[in-house]
Amino acid sequence: MNSEYTVLWVDDDEGRRTGQDREFGRDGRIKVIPVEPLNLAERLLHGGENLVEEGAPDLALVDWYLQTGEYSADGPSIEGILHDRYPEMPVYGFSNQYGDQRFMRERKQGENRFEIITAPDQLKDEGIIKDIDAYRNIESKKGEGLLGILDLLKAEKDLKNKIQPILPQEFAEGIPAGEDYEPGGVLRLARWIRHDLLRQPGLVWDDIWTATKLGIDIDVFEEYRGDLTSEEYSGVFSHNIHRWWRYEVTKKLHKMASEEDITIDRTWKDAPRVLGVNVDDIAVCDVCGEKYPETVAAEKANEDPEFQVHYECSNIENSRGSTFEDLRVLVEL
Repeated sequence: MNSEYTVLWVDDDEGRRTGQDREFGRDGRIKVIPVEPLNLAERLLHGGENLVEEGAPDLALVDWYLQTGEYSADGPSIEGILHDRYPEMPVYGFSNQYGDQRFMRERKQGENRFEIITAPDQLKDEGIIKDIDAYRNIESKKGEGLLGILDLLKAEKDLKNKIQPILPQEFAEGIPAGEDYEPGGVLRLARWIRHDLLRQPGLVWDDIWTATKLGIDIDVFEEYRGDLTSEEYSGVFSHNIHRWWRYEVTKKLHKMASEEDITIDRTWKDAPRVLGVNVDDIAVCDVCGEKYPETVAAEKANEDPEFQVHYECSNIENSRGSTFEDLRVLVEL
């Protein structure tokens, strides 16, 4: 089988690097090029050496902590060296210390450099291939204007006026091409999609946000989500993160309400009637225990929001503006 994808594996652990101690890259679809990090900077920056026979690799995987003899460097330093040579290549960081407290703190800084940071055993061939295909898809939309970005996101054209204002300025009219294109633009747009659009509740919601806005207890949301399948986000990177289009969910809800002659005032109160939610399955506030929480909050600042609460049972930690939902934390009763 001829490999269609080329991935660099930069690691000071010889067993992992050469494939003896990992499953990744064994089925032949991905050609893994092991890279011993010693003198990597010298090879790439001064020697002019390419790490593949022709062109650029599709993606690089870099160990976060590197120690090789007298040479030592961290993964972010290697990431910088690789991007100097291959500005369009996504670089993922990994570490077998993923759950350690020290690394958990450092990951916050690293997320500003790496496309993703993960544990080595979470790197799977199928997921990496789908990621590479997503980057290639973004590349193919250069010069196609804003409709090209909408196509990447599988967004309806009537979402244009909602998406355009929140795009990074360089992509407000689409992905530039030719002389107008600045190197690394594909990665910058991919990062915005992965880390902003899909991570911050606003144009898209995760399950708990969607359940809350529909008045459904998150623990039973699975039982009622079937009517909303077509409103799921299906654009690039949807294979590794599940989201719902807020606009499409509310539009579907209003359509269903119209067919049943039900007036929608507040979705978290009216949606249960439209969707036939059992009274015991209506959401209750995780703080006060009363029904119909309107929002989602974190227990503490810098934590993920995971509690269904009333506005009055939470405080704004960070206001994100009209497009994105405010980051809220629980109040102490």
